[in-house]
Amino acid sequence: MKTSQTMNKSTAPLIFVATGLDENDVRHATGMAASDPFGLLVEPGGRLHLLVSPLEASRAKKTCPRAIIHTPASLASPGIPPPATLSQQFVALAAKLGVRRVTVTPHFPIGVARALTAAGVAVEVQDAPPFPSRAIKTAREVAWITQAQEAAVAAMRAAIECIRAATIGPRKVLRHRGRILTAEHIKNVIAHALMEHQCADQGTIVAVGPQSARPHDTGSGPLRAGVPIVLDIFPRHRETGYWGDITRTVVRGEATPQVRQMYLAVHTAQRDALAMLRPGVELAAVHQTVVDSFLRAGFITKLEPPGRECGFIHSTGHGVGLDIHEEPRLSRGPGQLLAGHVVTVEPGLYYPGIGGVRIEDTVVITQRGYKLLATFPKKLEV
Repeated sequence: MKTSQTMNKSTAPLIFVATGLDENDVRHATGMAASDPFGLLVEPGGRLHLLVSPLEASRAKKTCPRAIIHTPASLASPGIPPPATLSQQFVALAAKLGVRRVTVTPHFPIGVARALTAAGVAVEVQDAPPFPSRAIKTAREVAWITQAQEAAVAAMRAAIECIRAATIGPRKVLRHRGRILTAEHIKNVIAHALMEHQCADQGTIVAVGPQSARPHDTGSGPLRAGVPIVLDIFPRHRETGYWGDITRTVVRGEATPQVRQMYLAVHTAQRDALAMLRPGVELAAVHQTVVDSFLRAGFITKLEPPGRECGFIHSTGHGVGLDIHEEPRLSRGPGQLLAGHVVTVEPGLYYPGIGGVRIEDTVVITQRGYKLLATFPKKLEV
């Protein structure tokens, strides 16, 4: 297999299997999602060919009426049984269309690629995003992301109300209705609130104290007063497939002076980053603004040794859409903000033994600036 750096120069059809990291590119192109993997071929002119089982054929035709639908039976040759596996079906589709060369993403199943190569079809791997337009959201997509973001806000409200209502017991362990309040209970509160908004929780974070110094630690065990509790909620809407993303950090009772300083620095850094958001601004410039804001506040970042990183150890934000993490990235990489980008702005500070503080909102870039997709108060002590 050869590697091509830019898909725009390729005249070969793009092919996908709707699974893994390619699944949402297929959903973007066709609107189609299914429980079993299926195939998509996109001709250079944009014509779509969907390779589906007979169980999905009628739904595929309804969901994506402009696509040509192929099933194993329609690909069968006289005297030869219909191709059984997806690899065989792609080979048969390539033969039917006279395709001798195809382009795939780096995530394409190697078994299917090998079958095509064995059948004489050249397979080229391209690294560029197959559908760069995914980063620019339509008004309908913004509405769908807003729907998920509003669900995230409702869940955040329910979670923080539960923490606020908790009493502080011995050793500062929180209790709710006579029982120890745990991260697991708050996750259940969040999941229930999301279900009422037709959303599913996906790896919700409720990390307390030292756990919160690890940005992707989902958290477990009893919640305690006086230490940071990071609540990161990123639901996916069950029907549309679009995500929301919000983070708040709270302390039940009184925070330490150090955590208060961290919170003020994070709040200020987010404010500074939000003030920059508008079309044409370099992505790296937004990230650097956060880095500089933390330096002015006296917070140093150290990325070594592994496992003891501290400070601001991640990017400022990421795109949100059919994937929870997609383009564009508010990081040191190249690129500019464009109207229609939907991104998170989520600066954070993390110190082992102390904990972490992160504040995150999701916004859409407008012609003149940005718009929050949903609002929720930012208050440390509850």
